[in-house]
Amino acid sequence: MINPELVVNQEGVVTTISTKGGLKFLQLSDIHFDSIDCNRDQLFSDMQHALDNGWYILMLGDIFDAMQGRFDPRRSMNKVRPEYRSEDYYDKIVDDAIEQFAPYSENILLITDGNHETSVLKNANTDLIKRLTRGLSTKNHVVLRGGYGGVIMFNDSGYITPSKYFHGSGGEAPVTRGSIQTNRQAVFLPDFNIIMNGHSHHQYIIPITRERVTLDGEQYFDFQWHLRSPGYVMSYGDGSQGWEVTRGGVPKPVGGVLVEIHEKDIRPTPWVTPPKPIKPEVNLYDGIIFPQE
Repeated sequence: MINPELVVNQEGVVTTISTKGGLKFLQLSDIHFDSIDCNRDQLFSDMQHALDNGWYILMLGDIFDAMQGRFDPRRSMNKVRPEYRSEDYYDKIVDDAIEQFAPYSENILLITDGNHETSVLKNANTDLIKRLTRGLSTKNHVVLRGGYGGVIMFNDSGYITPSKYFHGSGGEAPVTRGSIQTNRQAVFLPDFNIIMNGHSHHQYIIPITRERVTLDGEQYFDFQWHLRSPGYVMSYGDGSQGWEVTRGGVPKPVGGVLVEIHEKDIRPTPWVTPPKPIKPEVNLYDGIIFPQE
């Protein structure tokens, strides 16, 4: 059950989440819900675990894959799930996402844009995230919509944890897994205790230790936590075929990051499982169907 003292407000780019007695949330991103590569079994298992334990859920971009629209040069009929094969493709993926995320909507606080959603908005003039958040909201609980980047102020019993989210940019970074970006972000985002990223489908939790000083001249040290969530798309498959394989990609973990905040104490934990070495079965009429289906 969600904390009855939860208060959520949003003003501009700043979302404030206030509770008492501590809070836990799952940082999720890169779900690619409508992709045939999405591990839906693990996704909904994790969301059910959040629901059962009263954890909040933040969904930080690329909720949709949405690459099979007419405008998209990456589209492939073999990549379209059979239930989405129609002229109203975008309508179907949004309607299905609303239906399947609805049981967990009370725990979902914020859904933000990723590069896949912004590409659809630019090229097809429809806002998938706005439609999703409106569909999941009720008169008793509003699922807020965020931008590609933004600020979250976590307030536990008056202790403020300033946090920055940014879906991500750039390539895969196969050697560093994007960890170099933590040093860049630490320079121009000095006021945040938590920085959350997604996009690359890699996972890391990196604490950067900082030497600080108060205005009274008291020296202290703290952490700036850099968190990257991998998502749920298993595009590497069994390593035998596909775009991820032919470009020299690597298998990626599946899941997100569990974050516990209690007053000033911040405890992030990897919430990941290995992908499945699944071999797709290609059918001319039904598309690619994985054994998990």
